[in-house]
Amino acid sequence: MRSRRAFTLIELLVVIAIIAILAAILFPVFARAREKARQASCLSNVKQMGLAALMYAQDYDEMVVPGEIRIPGAQRWMGEGGLLLPYVKNVQIFRCPSADGPAASKSFSHDGQSYMSGTR
Repeated sequence: MRSRRAFTLIELLVVIAIIAILAAILFPVFARAREKARQASCLSNVKQMGLAALMYAQDYDEMVVPGEIRIPGAQRWMGEGGLLLPYVKNVQIFRCPSADGPAASKSFSHDGQSYMSGTR
């Protein structure tokens, strides 16, 4: 006769409990790693904005980027992000991945398009 070996219910429950304990330990570690990655991305965005500001200054006789300017005939103010658009390839650098909610960002417009900017 051949004996059939199978897992018992107790063994399956023990394995599931061990996996749940390991998951409970690792999830906070993964969350911290994800936040560190977001912070690194935000820092990289700030560096890109700084480089764009340096290129702007080089093109405009060493004048710094004004904080906000009023565009004649427009109803909105354009912030420094709008002036830096020609010097960046991706407008997403104006948004920090860790920032959330409407208070963390403000919009600016350039060439009839609206963009979001702001960091925490």
